Amino acid sequence: MLDAYLFVPFDISFRVACAGMCLAFIAKLAADCPGERSLRIGFWFALIVNIGVFFTPLVDRPASRGELMVFALPDAIVVLGAGIACYPVTDPRGRSVRQLMILGLVVAFVTFAALIVVPVLVTR
Repeated sequence: MLDAYLFVPFDISFRVACAGMCLAFIAKLAADCPGERSLRIGFWFALIVNIGVFFTPLVDRPASRGELMVFALPDAIVVLGAGIACYPVTDPRGRSVRQLMILGLVVAFVTFAALIVVPVLVTR
């Protein structure tokens, strides 16, 4: 439908919608927690990462159902990284929360790395 009216290929419009949904989710989190500086920092870095994803070989292939993860996982990595950097650790509870954030960061990074590596290995 967008091809006929706006002359925008479906793959590009779908990817823009996926990136927009991820950024809208981060913006909603930032609006719900106005005192969290890390979410605002994470939003701007996620915006830069999402724009950068459009210039990678990941967008040279046809759009798929898992396209949301191409944008959601880097955004999760950026927001968790900003959260880890800004999270104050003053007691053992704060340390355990930071450790869980680091674990989430590692899991998101490994999953994103697998998302990038598997299609490259399959096509060879």
